[in-house]
Order: sequence, then structure tokens, then C-alpha cells
Amino acid sequence: MNDIYQFIDLNNSYIVIGLSLLIILLLIVQLRLNRKFNEVSKKYRLLTRGPSGSDLEEILQRYTDDVSQVIENNKELLKEHEILKEQLLQCVHNPGLIRFNAFTNMGSDLSFSLAMLDRRGDGVVLTGLYGRDETRLYAKPILKGSSDYSLTEEEKKAIQRSLENMNI
Repeated sequence: MNDIYQFIDLNNSYIVIGLSLLIILLLIVQLRLNRKFNEVSKKYRLLTRGPSGSDLEEILQRYTDDVSQVIENNKELLKEHEILKEQLLQCVHNPGLIRFNAFTNMGSDLSFSLAMLDRRGDGVVLTGLYGRDETRLYAKPILKGSSDYSLTEEEKKAIQRSLENMNI
């Protein structure tokens, strides 16, 4: 133990200088750490404050509420989409039109058969027969591409054309 005391007495000035340099070095490190801490602290305050002055918790709560609202809106849109899909099945798609000359003494294709069907193949086929003195119009109901009434070749072609255009 005496050796340690004797060493300290002989090298007292060197020890003081070494410890002083260590203190100065630690102060420099402390100042740099303090500056970095202030920069990080400033960024953290900006992050937690937000653009409108609210803190991070309020911002996250607002975003959570917005996401919940978007989810509810999406559910409503999906319901409306299903309703529209069902309604769309009942709309007339790609009517099939066949023009023909019903009477040999008439010179043009003024008679017609028009199939107006929905996606299920349900609807009506209209046939107009044009003559010099009169025009007659016939309507026949169609269920799944066929009718309980007898169909002419032109009506069958009109129905087939309508169904082919829908790719049923």
C-alpha cells in the first residue's frame, strides 16, 4: 500500500494533468451528446405535436376514426354493389335484331324480330310484320331463352343473337 502512496506522490502532477484531460474530454463528449439530444428532442416534439398542434395520440385517434369510417363506407358500398348487380341482371343487354322481308311482294326488309333479354335470358321478343296496308306487332315472353309460344325462325335467330352477345 505504501508503494501506491509513494507512486502518487511522485507522479502527482501527471495524474492531475491526466485527470484534467479526461474531464475535458468527458465535457466535450457531454456537450456533443447534449446537442444530439436537443436535435432528437426537437424532432420528437414536431412528431408528437402534428401540423394542427395536436399531439401524436390525437393524430393516431383521428386516423383510427377515419379508417373506421372508411370501413363502414366500404361495407355500405359493397351492399349497394350487390343490389346493383342484381338489378343489372334484370336489365336488357345486347338486344338481338333480325330484319327480314315478311312478304315476297314487298321490296325491302322492313319487318323485324327484336329480342330484348336480361342476363338470365328472360325478356320479350317483338316481331313487327310490315305490309303495304298495315303493320302488325307481336310480343312473346321469353324465359331462359325459350317461350311457351311458338317462335318463328326470325324470332329464334333474334333470341340466339341476343344470347350470343351476352355470352351466357
